[in-house]
Amino acid sequence: MTRNFTNLDGGYQNFVMLELGRRASGDTINTGFSTNRIGLLTTELSISTNKQSLAIPIPFSGIISGEAQTLALDAGMASKTITMAGVILDQRITKQNKHGAKVVDVRMTAHEIAQLLHSYIDSSFLHEDQNLSKLIILIPSRVDTDFKYRNDTSENAETTELPLIPFTWANRNYDIPQTSTGFKLSFGATDFPDEILKTVTDDDGNAVTETEIPGITGYLNNFDCSFNGQDTPAVTFNLSFTSAATAISDFINSAF
Repeated sequence: MTRNFTNLDGGYQNFVMLELGRRASGDTINTGFSTNRIGLLTTELSISTNKQSLAIPIPFSGIISGEAQTLALDAGMASKTITMAGVILDQRITKQNKHGAKVVDVRMTAHEIAQLLHSYIDSSFLHEDQNLSKLIILIPSRVDTDFKYRNDTSENAETTELPLIPFTWANRNYDIPQTSTGFKLSFGATDFPDEILKTVTDDDGNAVTETEIPGITGYLNNFDCSFNGQDTPAVTFNLSFTSAATAISDFINSAF
């Protein structure tokens, strides 16, 4: 049976997006919500955080007590991966290949977008108009960075009525350790994200809608898709994404 996804035409409505290095490096910011982003209608999503601790068995610890002990050394390391499955739909793709350049806006078929993703993954970080360096997953949120409700209605509001924030591994400010004087010991920790599309004041004092989203930086490990007749015109897909720092590639891309 052919599925009807007409009401979801347009990637920005899918709450999961891939962002190109051109935008992630700050080269074309504030150019519109969907610019240099590709939306994915995700039907299944898994997030994995694997903490890496060194376990050292303590010699002779069980001789006296009768219970052997193991010492765990927390090295502060963890691997973070996201896997997902879903469908790709016809959608409008908006691109800008440098700051101030003309914005290109076209409607592409699901099959074209699948081919586009394959070609982008086959590229490298030096090609910022092809490098998918950020994954954005929008989730509903009741509680802000200080463990306070975001507004007076958040506590009892329906999930669909709540503001959206990007999923990250950032801790809330409330949980960051501090000294007796209140100094936060964050040492470069990522700020907990605020709600998206919030009204902010720009450098000229004008009220504007913030369209930049922190998201998850890293790289795509794998992408595969299937052209199934029963799903036409949609294309089913699976992909995996690894969270990693992209500071070096962003610096190189912003410099050229």
